[in-house]
Amino acid sequence: MAEQTFRSPGFFEQEIDLVQRVQTPTGTPAAIAGTAQKGPAFVPVTVGSFADFRTKFGDLNSKQFGPYAVNEFLKQRDAVTYVRVLGAGANETDADIQTTVREGTVKNAGFKLAPTTLATGIGSNTRKGEIAHFLAARHFVSASEVYGYPIFTNNDSFGTSKYVNLVRGVIFTTSDARAGVLSASFQAGKLTEEDATQDFLLQGGDNLASIGSSGEMDGKFKIFISSSNSTFANTDGVAGVKVFTASLNPRNEDYIRNILNTNPDKFEEEKHLLYAAFDVPAELAAVSDRQLNLTDAPIAMMSGSSFKSSNNPAAQDFATSYGRFDTRYSAPRTTSFISQPYGNTEFDLFSFELLDDGATSGGKYKISIANIRASSDENNPYGTFNVQVRLWNDSDKTPEILEEYVNCDLNPNSEKFVGRMIGDKKVSFNFDAASAQDRKLTITGRYPNRSNIVRVVLSDDVVNSNVPRDCLPFGFKGIPVLKTNDALNDFDPVESAGGSAPTFSNTTLGRRVASRLGVHHSASLMSHPEGPNNVHVPLTASIVPPIPLTFKATSGKVADGTIGFVGQPGTLETSDNRIYWGAKTTRIAPDKTVQPTGFTDTALQSNLGDDVNLGLKDLCKFIGIEKLDNLVTGSGADELNNNKFSLAYVAFGNRAGGGEGSATGLYQDTELTGTVDQHMLDAAYIRDAGTGGRQDNSTYTINDGTMTNRISFATILNQTSSVTFNRFTDYMKFTNVFYGGFDGVNILDKNASRLNDKSSSEQTGGGASNAFVSPGLSTNMAGTGKNNNTVASYKAAINLLTDETIVNSNILAVPGIREPLITDHALDRNLDYGKSIYLMDLPEFDSSTKRLYGDTSTKASVAKTVTQAQRRRLDNSFAAAYFPDVVIQDDTSGKNVRVPASIAALSALGFNDKNFYPWFAPAGFNRGALSSVRQVDVRLTAGDRDTLYDARINPIATFPGSATAGGSRYVIFGQKTLQLAKSALDRVNVRRLVLEVKRIVSQASNNFLFENNTPALRAKFVAQISPLLAVVQSQSGVEQFRVVCDDSNNTPADVESNKLNGQIVIVPTRSIEFISIDFVITNAGVSFE
Repeated sequence: MAEQTFRSPGFFEQEIDLVQRVQTPTGTPAAIAGTAQKGPAFVPVTVGSFADFRTKFGDLNSKQFGPYAVNEFLKQRDAVTYVRVLGAGANETDADIQTTVREGTVKNAGFKLAPTTLATGIGSNTRKGEIAHFLAARHFVSASEVYGYPIFTNNDSFGTSKYVNLVRGVIFTTSDARAGVLSASFQAGKLTEEDATQDFLLQGGDNLASIGSSGEMDGKFKIFISSSNSTFANTDGVAGVKVFTASLNPRNEDYIRNILNTNPDKFEEEKHLLYAAFDVPAELAAVSDRQLNLTDAPIAMMSGSSFKSSNNPAAQDFATSYGRFDTRYSAPRTTSFISQPYGNTEFDLFSFELLDDGATSGGKYKISIANIRASSDENNPYGTFNVQVRLWNDSDKTPEILEEYVNCDLNPNSEKFVGRMIGDKKVSFNFDAASAQDRKLTITGRYPNRSNIVRVVLSDDVVNSNVPRDCLPFGFKGIPVLKTNDALNDFDPVESAGGSAPTFSNTTLGRRVASRLGVHHSASLMSHPEGPNNVHVPLTASIVPPIPLTFKATSGKVADGTIGFVGQPGTLETSDNRIYWGAKTTRIAPDKTVQPTGFTDTALQSNLGDDVNLGLKDLCKFIGIEKLDNLVTGSGADELNNNKFSLAYVAFGNRAGGGEGSATGLYQDTELTGTVDQHMLDAAYIRDAGTGGRQDNSTYTINDGTMTNRISFATILNQTSSVTFNRFTDYMKFTNVFYGGFDGVNILDKNASRLNDKSSSEQTGGGASNAFVSPGLSTNMAGTGKNNNTVASYKAAINLLTDETIVNSNILAVPGIREPLITDHALDRNLDYGKSIYLMDLPEFDSSTKRLYGDTSTKASVAKTVTQAQRRRLDNSFAAAYFPDVVIQDDTSGKNVRVPASIAALSALGFNDKNFYPWFAPAGFNRGALSSVRQVDVRLTAGDRDTLYDARINPIATFPGSATAGGSRYVIFGQKTLQLAKSALDRVNVRRLVLEVKRIVSQASNNFLFENNTPALRAKFVAQISPLLAVVQSQSGVEQFRVVCDDSNNTPADVESNKLNGQIVIVPTRSIEFISIDFVITNAGVSFE
């Protein structure tokens, strides 16, 4: 028979395959880094099943390869350590870190809009593209709002007039476009008139608009997006212009959320993104053309002005600052829950933070405090309360409580202590430590986490028992929202008391002094008969709408007309103990909703609707960087719109002090003699009770402007027995929401936002290349080369998974990431780690050597892909590469998805380790058959397999009609490592054998540390190690072995140096190479030479 040359595996009569099926030898996990739907970022988490993974990190997603890798491996094995990757930024130098500490920005994390001068059509009134626009409008408060839901009337941020100026939307535009508004009277053909050219629209026109005659409820007007790219659109024959009919009524089909682009992936295509829409029910306040010392401009499209905040350490104007989102990922959190008042003092008690980092979970959950009870035990003053973790989208009438912690208290020594009940531990990576050695995982908190969703963040005063022992959670601080007016009101700071017509101290271009917002106008407005300032200055003072807070715990219509106190009940109104006070995550029902009574004015029955309040979600989303003074924080967050909530502001219909004429204001138990439901029917939340002296600081009674000395929950708690207070337990509950949460990525770039391979690549089309410009923007937001956000983030994850003090694994994978800046780092780190084999994905190239990414259907060229891989001269026996990509079935959706070859390799190694041992070859029909694979991306010929295997790339071969294990036609047909030299270590099974031997010896050797180095000990070492290797030998791992640990390799000098030297020589099964493993035991552990 002629001699055969073996280049790639095949059917040859010389082939011998051991088929012994045995138990899985170890439970050592595979280590995988990737993105996920949720979960903690940059924290290694080990799971034993995909159900556990789904609970922690979310489900399968065709845009995220990490979860598929976990799923395929866990079908065979029972342990995976996963690190979720988010945008960590590329801080490297001390200067980078100091900038983060000072400004809150992180190098190349997130994104920022850099206002740029538009390329064409610009006159003397220059406007900018790539900027954050603010859509604002003047609203007229309805008559029913005053009685049924007075979020504007009982609000110190608005004057006493019926008009409120509100920011209703935040719109980002591309570098070649801008947004503006046109009046409803805009007619077809107007753009072609002499004075209505593209130049006019590119300059922004007047950026002021009036509404149409359809009525204030709908308030129709026009929004235009104008681009210097003439192919973008063509409205009325003007290239580059798109005009939308719009409404600010959330119920209208033309509401801005319905007509504008809300998909960040389409930012470049649509030239804009509606980032946030702040809903205001038209039933409460509709856009108004009514006259109030203004003539024709109830709507304006504005941007940040050229002024600067003295509190912004970056010293940038507002036009630039409002566009800065260049910071690291963060977790959503609540504001601090506060105690009942003690005079003028309310104590911070605790807050909550989601265990999930990033933006995804921020709008999914909320926290309710319920069943608040004062202590009735004279020996234990601590009261109790329940903590409920609820779905954001539920309603008070049908709450969905995911977790509940019953009878919590604030006693640190109690088993029911809220910290102990829920847990407060947080593991996070410290990216910004001053010393590089301190940039590692840190652990804060005292109590193990029992919740799967949140952790509690305890105030130091509570932990140290520095708060009164009878403290109860009674409210929460104001949520940090967008700051558009330093005066924290919607009128000019120089407006005279009482909300009269404004006067202005600066008439330059219609901007008031130090206004954060500016509006553009055409020259024609300078000669406006009312003056340019009266046209649009009030709108530059606009603020975001209030956080909606529950007004009454009732069902039905409140009284209107002549009332004796705020919230006076209507004749058919009933108390409803299902209703929670605090943040109201549902919106009021649309007007004309049919009720049994035939009542249609829904503003008078604010608890009628159950639809989700999307505007509140947008108010709470990540909207800017706090340190740049773009958010209202601290006491300002409490003050703006009176957004701080307290049960102390819930006022009863009863007066303290025994009647109308009482001067004492002291409460008496006899003043609440009715049933709880009767008293709660009268109770109402007085939003502005905490300001303007409306609440007495000793009796906590409230003056609502109509009735004085109204008893509050704080009055009852502080001036009566617990028995009286606890009567109202069913109504003592309130809700707070999570705010913030950011992924730390450029959401306007679909690749950068997903942290995928293309976003990390330095090659043509890649997001880390020098020529790359972020879609729709003027520069590369994520950075280039090693400073790219994706590159730096994955390198940080790899560092964690190859830190032997943190992770113990035998396989490393970063599925779908092919960029050498990352994979070379993984090769080096894994080599130093020395305990795992890295399954590396290679960059793929087409026949013209163009780098391929996952967004193309072009097939990879075997020859070009191999050539590019060989040019890298990779030489590493701790890694293996596979080709091509494969198609598997998504177990959740049932759809086929294309995944990288490393996932197929993970599946094969998992199957091998489950049914055989790591030192068996994870290839061939017995151990390399891929039952999950439906097809391969490139069908390999025999020549292709030879080409790949010669380049040390393991082919995934196709065998039509083969009756293989599991019925698969797709087989891993090679098991080479990336080592250049030909030796036993150029095979995966031998490398994994050595890794397992190292692991076995390391674990056994730890028992010898700090023992006396004597001949007897050395003999004991040989006696202990030899049986362990004999087991490996019996399982076909080695043919022979020898353990040497005696005077021949332990000199007196070694003994004097506190070292024990050993040598293990093994002969791998079916191999002619000898592998020598030298190791030294020191006080620090085992070191392999």
